[in-house]
Amino acid sequence: ILQRAETLIKKYYDDKGFKNAEVFVTQQDDPKKENQVIVNIIVDKHDKIRVNDIIIEGNHAFPDSRIDWAMKKTNRKGKLLNFFRSKKFIEKEFINDKYALIDKYNEFGYRDAIILEDSVYRYDDKSVNVYLKIDEGRQYFIRDISWVGNTLYSSDFLDEVLQIEKGDVYNQKRLNKRLKEDEHEAITNLYMDNGYLFYQINPVEVRVEGDSIDLEMRMIEGEPATISRIEISGNDRLYEHVIRRELYIKPG
Repeated sequence: ILQRAETLIKKYYDDKGFKNAEVFVTQQDDPKKENQVIVNIIVDKHDKIRVNDIIIEGNHAFPDSRIDWAMKKTNRKGKLLNFFRSKKFIEKEFINDKYALIDKYNEFGYRDAIILEDSVYRYDDKSVNVYLKIDEGRQYFIRDISWVGNTLYSSDFLDEVLQIEKGDVYNQKRLNKRLKEDEHEAITNLYMDNGYLFYQINPVEVRVEGDSIDLEMRMIEGEPATISRIEISGNDRLYEHVIRRELYIKPG
């Protein structure tokens, strides 16, 4: 139990940026109660560990400053870009930042980008250096977009709504946004707003040649859903038929 307490306390302070925190646990007999002990936990959190520098190898498409910007929580000191950002090093945030960095590469067409190596080593008692070795891969572009399974809307109309053209950089984040995530203009919303609640779409890379990618948008439209019944509860002041009279939607 004592070891578990020490581990949890250290982890808590580590998550707050106090990587050198020390925990001392002692126990003594309780003079007032037989067969019971008093447990004393003393924490010396020391100073927060900060990032002194980030050493990057293998980045040719992005300068160091753009990589710094992509990593939101792991920031080196002494840079104007990071003036208002936290400089403390937190392991969990560093892991998230590595994913964010690869996502940024994917946005600019570097779909094969990976981090080959990474390490964190002590610079002095109050700071660490972060090392990253990146393989960016090549930049990809969209050569062709085709639609499969669409009967409600024509392929030309879906091309217009998608707003991604042949020759554009293969931005996976933008593609997913235009297909599913954009609150008002995503392809999915066209179908959902017309009752196709079971609609599905899956972009597939059907051909990759050199730096060019052919995409096939495979969709299942399904059948439009209808309203089976409308249930009303909590109406203490109005009769149910009065509420139903005001509704624009009805069963069926």
